[in-house]
Amino acid sequence: MLRKTFFTSLALFAFAATAHAGNMFVYLVVDPATTAGAGVPLSNTLSVTSSRSGAGTWHLYAVDDQTNEFGIRSYNVALTGTVPAVNHRSPNDGAWDTATSDGPFAAGFNDLRSGSNVTPIVAGQGLSNLPAITGFGQSASDFVVKETAGGGGNIPASHSGVISGAWGIYADPGTSGLTSAAQGGTGQARNALFLAEGTYTGAAPTVSSASMVVWTNAGATTSNFAQSYVLNTNPFIPEPATLTLVGLAVVGFGGLVGRRRS
Repeated sequence: MLRKTFFTSLALFAFAATAHAGNMFVYLVVDPATTAGAGVPLSNTLSVTSSRSGAGTWHLYAVDDQTNEFGIRSYNVALTGTVPAVNHRSPNDGAWDTATSDGPFAAGFNDLRSGSNVTPIVAGQGLSNLPAITGFGQSASDFVVKETAGGGGNIPASHSGVISGAWGIYADPGTSGLTSAAQGGTGQARNALFLAEGTYTGAAPTVSSASMVVWTNAGATTSNFAQSYVLNTNPFIPEPATLTLVGLAVVGFGGLVGRRRS
């Protein structure tokens, strides 16, 4: 009986640990080869807003890899180094409306949004936004899809001043796929969220701090602060040492099989 109780308790502990597994990842792509939206197809006529690429530039991304959360609601990210230009690029639909002029409505990261050339980089989804959007930092979508599904039956007919109306698919490598266990990922399929871009002088910038609020239910009615962060680490790219070890393991296994056959 005691043994059964022990293993039951152990199983419950493991379930609890799994239920709260995962990290928030915030990282930079430094000196990107192209803009974040270069060659990315339009999604419902909406695109990725990006204008920075090449030496002396950077792109900022975030990934919500937590297993019990439903995407980013707000963020506050600070960078090190000298970054003279900062362009805020997270999805923002400041005034969408319907064919029957039921709006305008706001959606995306429009609340307390920091301006150009300002750090830290801050924004949130407003309390009155229609709809509140889940999945930021987890999946790819666009405002037409989200507003049609969550706009109270209102189908969007026009958008005004949209920034990054589509998100989750970018030209930068290492912004989607299965998160790597070697980098602290859970192995889930995730799509990063493009937050900002800019320029730097001197040493390449890094992320010095990050704070985020995430949705805690699928209906986007409750939220809380994210707890666990990994900064300056791309969760989709295994460390070179890990790749080397995997290669050596494959070679060793092949040699072992060859010896057994002989």
